[in-house]
Amino acid sequence: MELQSQEKAISVNSAINNVTVFLRGAEIQREGSVAIQAGTQKLILENLPQNINPQSIQVAGLGNFTILGVSHRINYLKPAEKTKEVTDLDKTLKTLQEKITLQQATRNNLMAEEEMLKKNQSIGGSQTGVNVTELKDFADFYRARLSDLTTRTIETAAKIYETQKEIDNINNQLRTLQSVPQKPTSVITVEITAPAASQIKLSVNYLVYNAGWTPSYDLRASDINNPVELTYKANIYQTTGEEWLNIKPVLSTANPTLNNAKPTLNPWYLSFYESVPVDAYQAFNSEELMSEKQVKKSKVVMEERYDEMRVDESPALSSYESITVQESQTSIEFMIDIPYTIPSDGQSHSVELAKYSLPAVYEYYAVRKLEKDVFLLAKVTGWEKLNLLSGQANIFFEGRYVGESNIETRQTDDMLTLSLGRDKNITVTRIRKRDFSGKQFLGSNITEIREWDLTVHNKKNQDITIILEDQVPVSTEKEIKIEDLNISNAEKNTETGKLTWKLTLKPAESHSMNVKYSVKYPKNSKVVLE
Repeated sequence: MELQSQEKAISVNSAINNVTVFLRGAEIQREGSVAIQAGTQKLILENLPQNINPQSIQVAGLGNFTILGVSHRINYLKPAEKTKEVTDLDKTLKTLQEKITLQQATRNNLMAEEEMLKKNQSIGGSQTGVNVTELKDFADFYRARLSDLTTRTIETAAKIYETQKEIDNINNQLRTLQSVPQKPTSVITVEITAPAASQIKLSVNYLVYNAGWTPSYDLRASDINNPVELTYKANIYQTTGEEWLNIKPVLSTANPTLNNAKPTLNPWYLSFYESVPVDAYQAFNSEELMSEKQVKKSKVVMEERYDEMRVDESPALSSYESITVQESQTSIEFMIDIPYTIPSDGQSHSVELAKYSLPAVYEYYAVRKLEKDVFLLAKVTGWEKLNLLSGQANIFFEGRYVGESNIETRQTDDMLTLSLGRDKNITVTRIRKRDFSGKQFLGSNITEIREWDLTVHNKKNQDITIILEDQVPVSTEKEIKIEDLNISNAEKNTETGKLTWKLTLKPAESHSMNVKYSVKYPKNSKVVLE
């Protein structure tokens, strides 16, 4: 009897009970119950996603049995089941095809009757004629019947046309959904032993990589006198091959795809550099030898990816009763108490995590040298307590959608600066004064002078604060001498040459600044100025 139980595997009918979605990847928990026999036997869970990480599989259970081992394999003979959307479309397509078959049969019957009527137009025979009354009655019948047949044939043809359009649309949608070939499934086999027959519960956890979530935001500001309303959202996606039906997802800022091994700092040995001939480069495999440029590029890519993985580990303040925020040493989890269905379609499915009303200081910002428009900024404090991640934001100002921006939380400032878009009611002009710009030759040197007039005009019906930036050049050569002739009381950064003015303007008020500088350099050299 024990030998029989070893040979025959018992299928466990399981369902997804819980899903934890990471920034990249998701942990799936399945639960199911099954009747087992005494002795050693194998339990199998079928129709699982292909891309399960075998090392992540964990099995637990409730009942009188012992787990002896767990294995995982790919089942190429059984592809993943169709999604609910594809199944529903297939059913609709079948119904429409049956409908169009009936419509075509009706049209064929009408056309056959019309043809029969046309072939039997003679009445009375060749020897006996018909009287006028009989002829009139037949003509009326023929005309009425033929007209009815023609009308019904046209109506049926129109119905066939509309039904065929529906069929074509569904086929197009199915081609889109089934553009990726069906993937094979995988099977988890659990070997157990039990002292007696019983009903047990089995819980299986595994990690899949083709899923995740990205943060996004809606920023709304009614005017510059009220707080910023921030809606924190998560866009969940997955292409695991199985649908997550009516699950209450947990969103985690952890990333299980990262390497958790600590870095090791090796000795840094210096030696004289010797160039390698071009022919020698070709003798090496490209994986064994990288140019300095490639090394730098690879380092930049790795640093960018590392930055993308970093998360804000600040304490949470969620404003939704249906969402609980839990902070651990390395991540933050949003536990959502509302069931969602996330199909395996690769599309983003939005879930709102929190809403915040953020007190903000508003100011305008302009760099006329680079951009003609003026930007509205909202500077928010206390943002480090909101568990925000860097992400894209939709901007709404004064009740209108004004575009997209980015929230950058990978910073050390106490104040988070949010860009709320462009404001056409504030203008900045920057005009070069050519009468005072030119070249002067003195001895072995050339002196060039540049002068610019900048004017800010407030066309709004309220006071504004604006930060205006410009610049003067900075010399990196001792032969190039730069002198500020006029910077209109700007705050100057001597290392970068940046000029900054902070202005407060009343409605319809304007303010002008002047930037004038000279550049002296040897006349046998060339310096490019704007």
